[in-house]
Formats: sequence, structure tokens, C-alpha cells
Amino acid sequence: MGGKIPSTEDLQAEGEKIAEQLGGLHYNGPWMEGEMFLGHTLTDTHPIFGTGTTFICKDLEDCRERLRFHREAFAAQRSPITRQMTAEVIKQLREEGLIPPPGLPPKEMLPETAIKLNSHTYPLSITQEDFETNWKPLGWKLIIIGPTATWRESWGAWESIRDIVQNCLDETESYESGFTAEGLWIADQGKGVAVADFLLGPPRLKPDFARGKFGEGMKIAALAMVRAGHAVHVNTSDKELWIVFYEQQVGNGEVANTLAALWRPATEHIRWGTRFQFIGYQGRDFKYRFATNVPRAATVVWAPARIESPIKRYNQVMEFAFPPEEGKPDYSAHPEAFLSGPRIFARDIYMRPITSLFSYNLWGFELAPDRHAPASEQQMWLDMGRTWACCKEPRLLDIFFQMVKRPGGLECDEKNSLSMDLWNMRGAPNEKDYVDIMWDNKDLWFDAFNRQNGENAVLRTSDRWDNTVKHLGYEPVSVSWGVESAMKKVLLTDRVLIDQSQERLREVQVIPDEKLSPRQLASLTLARRVADQVSSKAVGGVWAAIIPPASDRMRTAGMYGTVTQEIYINIDQLDGGRRTVDTTIHEVAHHISGAEDGEEAHNAALSHVAGMVVEETARGNFDEYLRDPNFVW
Repeated sequence: MGGKIPSTEDLQAEGEKIAEQLGGLHYNGPWMEGEMFLGHTLTDTHPIFGTGTTFICKDLEDCRERLRFHREAFAAQRSPITRQMTAEVIKQLREEGLIPPPGLPPKEMLPETAIKLNSHTYPLSITQEDFETNWKPLGWKLIIIGPTATWRESWGAWESIRDIVQNCLDETESYESGFTAEGLWIADQGKGVAVADFLLGPPRLKPDFARGKFGEGMKIAALAMVRAGHAVHVNTSDKELWIVFYEQQVGNGEVANTLAALWRPATEHIRWGTRFQFIGYQGRDFKYRFATNVPRAATVVWAPARIESPIKRYNQVMEFAFPPEEGKPDYSAHPEAFLSGPRIFARDIYMRPITSLFSYNLWGFELAPDRHAPASEQQMWLDMGRTWACCKEPRLLDIFFQMVKRPGGLECDEKNSLSMDLWNMRGAPNEKDYVDIMWDNKDLWFDAFNRQNGENAVLRTSDRWDNTVKHLGYEPVSVSWGVESAMKKVLLTDRVLIDQSQERLREVQVIPDEKLSPRQLASLTLARRVADQVSSKAVGGVWAAIIPPASDRMRTAGMYGTVTQEIYINIDQLDGGRRTVDTTIHEVAHHISGAEDGEEAHNAALSHVAGMVVEETARGNFDEYLRDPNFVW
């Protein structure tokens, strides 16, 4: 910029001509230091973009470049509604040359190394000669990033956009995007990236709370876009870059395309972080493959994730009718050409669809390197189970039990895969364990289970108890094996029901013979004779007793003590001979088989003992007792 002043009048005329040619500018005069000319000073007074910003430039081309940075930066900071309003104006200004293409050399490049759009040419690849001739004189520098054009060939537009947005979210927890006449842009309000960040080196692990893992996605994303024919331009804090392929001769006439970047200091400071522009890409922006774009009201369950430092994360269960994706399909590594319906997000970013009534955003598992699947399926379903453990909404708990009921219920992926294994239901260091959260809300879980399965439902833990449970007046119901251990903590189980029954029966009160009525004593005497006559092993005794109900739904007629091998008959059964004999046969079958109610061994013993009673009755072995005048059949 220096030099002797030819004349003040000449400089004034030159500056006014610049303002007139570019439009929307007020020329303030030359900036001088002594006799040294430092540049023209102009103020942007455009009716849409003008904010009174004053800047300095040395000539028409320098002013055009600085003006572009100022106006694009200002447009990017406007609200989405304002950006939409000014999109057509921006397009018109570009066509008129008032916002020129960003940082291009004045010489047109060869068609095979560039993309042409809206009468402008954008770089896709360069040679060393091209760089030395067209770029270096304009202050551009060249760095070689590393990978060749064939790296990660499975990546398409989705993977590229995914990883750029991921970087934005890790930087500021939000991002902006939109379309200009050139194509899709994605921006954040962060601190920007350094040129060195574009170099491919040893993986740099990101912290646990981040969405990315190794910090390589930005380079691969740019590579995939350039390979697809979309020029990639980056504005970030105090620099701008073009991501291109660097052509090198490798012998035998073959050319290797290596990812590279052209960069130079920005001609005006970019205050709004980092902005990627994919020139020529007018496809889908994949808006709803990012959970941050789902309305907050769609989240019906918030659950503390096991990541709490330095940023507290929350898993989400979402009810949201995702609109089908439109636009040109991206046939890359993902099979979903047009995604719609429920889906699983991993750390705010789409991972895969799910057959379910709900969508999920989960933070507590590691992803496979390609981000298309979890590193461990089990850990993903465990994290989903931890999320459901925090549910407090009765309507949702009703649906939960429909999803995990077996057999029957809703057909969904959760039925066969959801896991609430107790060992993995521990919380973050400063949080409650997830199973303790369930316990705090156990009444909600219990009520929802009964609403879906009936008031007499109990959780089945083993089908061997089914008959005993039914004998006690309840109905056993199974849930998916993956959630059963947690459900045992908040629901009445078959084993607990039986234990409660046995605990009640320990309160049995034996009635001495002398306190029985003559009718009751006659029935008890017959029962003792039947037990002695038909049992293959001696019974410890047969007694009249007051027996508490086995459950709140079933009275107890008789009871067998496995330790003392004694039979107890409820005193109200002794008022009739038929009920006395039925109870005696039932309890003797327990004595012989050692089995519980309803088990095959007990059923077989029942048949055997009943047959023996018939035979002994036919032989007249009970006639003496049946003729007792106090006995009533």
C-alpha cells in the first residue's frame, strides 16, 4: 500500500469512482500519513447491509473483496427470517457483481479443475503451477492436508453435513444453516478453527461430553464434498480457506489428487465463528437428522445421562412426527434414501431408524468409527433402559408395559432389545442410581402394570410358580427378559407373592381336639384315618386349625408343614365330611410328592391319593367313621 501521492485530486477521483462502481458506499477521502498514501476510506451505506462500517482499501479489487466479507458476515448474523427476506437481494447483488465470488484469482481456471456457477468459477483442484501463477500473488498459501481423493469413498452428502454440524454443536451447542444461490452453508458462533486443525495427524481424542471422537470428520467431510464436485469455502475468525485437491504427477502419466487447502488471512475479521459453504450443493440439509432441531416440546422424558462434567447431558424420549425428507437422495453408506418415522439419535446426531412409537436421543454409549451403529448394541439398549427408568408420566408407563409385555403387546424393537440390567442401572457419580429413581416412583410403575394387565396381575419370574400363583387368585404376566430384573424392584412378583403367603400361614393357630364341636371332631377323626390309610409314609399329624388366608384373594382350606410333615385343616372345613376329605387328599398329595400346588408331581399324587381313598372306602375301611352319629357328609 505505500507510495508517493501523485496528487490529492487524482486519489479523490479514484476513490469516488470506486464508491460509484460498487454502489452503496460513501467515499470519505484518502488516508494519508505524511506523504504516504495508506488507502481509501469508505463507509458502507447500503439500505440493507449498511451499518455505517468504515474500512480501508487500496484499490477497486481490494475494496470489492473487503466489501464482500463485510456484507456476507452481516447477512450471516441476521435472524433466519431476515436471511430469507434478503436471500433474493443477495442473489441480485452477486449477479450485479456487488458481492463478488469469494477470493478467486482474476484468471479463469480450466473447466476440469473448477465448478462454474452463476457466471463465476470456483476451485476443485489445483496444480503447483496454478498455485504459483494465480493464487500465490494474491496472498494465498498452500497446505497439504494428506488423504487422497479415494479416502472414505462411502461418504456422501449426509456424512459430510453430519460431521460439519457435529463440529458446530461441539463448539457452541447450536448451529445455523441455509441456502444461498451458491449452495448450502453451515455456520456456528464459536471461536473459529486454526489452519493447523485442517491437517491430518494422529487422532486427538475429544472429551467424553463431545459428540465427535477423533477430530477427523471436518477434513473427511470437505474431501467428500469436493470429490462430489462441490467447491468448499471456509470463513473462520481471521482467515478464509478453499479446500481443494492438489494434483501431483506420480509417474507413468498418473495423477494423484491429495486433499489440500488454500488459505490466507481474512481481509476483514469474521465475528461469527466458522462458516462452511458447499458451492453447487442444493440437496437436502438433513435438518431432522439433528436432535437439536426437534422442538423441545416433543421430548416427553428427560433423563440424566452418565456424562455430567463439565457439561451435564440428558437422554431424551421423543414423540415427534418427522416429516419425510425431500430432495435428491444421497446414495452413500446409509440405506435410507428418504428417512421418515422414529429414529435413534446418538449425541444429537441421527444414527439409525427404529420400529417404535418413540424416537430417542442417547449419550451413554460409544459409537462405531463410522457412526452408523453403536460400538456395542447392548450398551445402546441399556442406555435406552436407563432413560425409561426416569419416566414419571402414567400415560407413557402404560405404553411402556405394552411394549415389553410377552407374549402380546405392541410390536416394536424395544420388546426384544430394551435392557434394564440392574448392574448397569447405576447413575452418574453425583446422581441417583436409575433403579433408585424407579423406586421413588414405584407406585406409578405398579399402577401402570395393573392398568395394562389387570388388578390381579403379578410379575412372572418363573413359570414353575404359575399354578401356585393362580391358586392364590392372581395371574402371572411376563415382560421382556431384558427389563425383568428392574421390574422386580417395583412390581409384585410371583415369588414375593408366594413368600407373603407362606409368611401368613406361619400364623396358623392349632385348635385342641377338646375345643372342637362333636361334628368337627368326627370329621377330623376321619381325616386322620384317611391320611394313615392312603399315605405311603407316615404323616406327622393331622390337626384342626385357624389358618389365615393365603392371599388377599384366596382363603386357605388346608396347609401342609414341610418341616414337621403335619397336615392342618381349617376349622370351617370340618363342618362337612366332603370338604374334609377333599382337603385331606390335597394335603396328603403334598406330603407324598413334596411338590407345590399345580406342579406335575402334585397333580399326579392327587390322582393317586384320590384313587386310594376310593379303594379303601370300597373295602369298608372307613365305615366305622362314616357311621358315627356326629358325622355329617
